[in-house]
Amino acid sequence: MKLVKQSKGNWIYELALNEAELLLGIVKKFPVNKLAPVKISRTDKESKAKEREKMLNESLAEHRRELKKTALNLINPSKFKRVEKGLLMMLNGEERETLLQILNDIRVGCWQALGEPEELHPSKPEIDPKEFAYWSLMELAGYFEHRLICEED
Repeated sequence: MKLVKQSKGNWIYELALNEAELLLGIVKKFPVNKLAPVKISRTDKESKAKEREKMLNESLAEHRRELKKTALNLINPSKFKRVEKGLLMMLNGEERETLLQILNDIRVGCWQALGEPEELHPSKPEIDPKEFAYWSLMELAGYFEHRLICEED
């Protein structure tokens, strides 16, 4: 994946066909894990605090549903154009930021599913297939984040 053109808040990236397939597969995995309920305060037990927590959790759940819709729109075929070497992906600034947010959420979700390890690479010679899937997804999401961020001139 490489940046082909950037102008006026628009980015065009060229992806090899296998990269495009991987990116589509990763984005379809969003969200990786369930949204955990958020506590506003550990000590405040009054009813208003419970109401605020409920509103916050409902808002976070709605945001995640909207982000899932946006994620699926980002991988819509209209975002891609076939070229000789693969596909061009066209994103405006908001879409690019959203894709970065989704990829980061996937990485963090995988890291949490793995038990929040300090070492970011598997240290066991043999790992469970489910763990391997999380490690792989985390690495691939990181690859695409890096390509989106570090390809700027």
